Amino acid sequence: MRGAIEAEVIPPEAGPEGPKLRMHGMRGLGLFGTLLALLTMLAALGFGFLAFFGKILVAALLVRLVWPLVFGPEFTRWVFGSAPLPFWKLLLLFVTVGAVVALLRRPLWPKR
Repeated sequence: MRGAIEAEVIPPEAGPEGPKLRMHGMRGLGLFGTLLALLTMLAALGFGFLAFFGKILVAALLVRLVWPLVFGPEFTRWVFGSAPLPFWKLLLLFVTVGAVVALLRRPLWPKR
């Protein structure tokens, strides 16, 4: 099998450090491999973020699009402090409301 990793264990008597492990057929991945690993990690982080906050992001986006059609700039300024509706404030509002609803739906005393 070409490219497989083979381990060679040297007996403890061979050196004062104890058994050694030698890798054959494995080279360092270098910069390209490091970038691929970083991109994989970022993709997993992004997917987890979307899985966790996906519904809240979509709801905040929908409210962001519909809000100016329903409410005027004076009411928006009174609620959010500025006439244009800032998305990050709306997202924070939805995350907070979602956390409060999740806490209220949790049973007060868990069943044993």
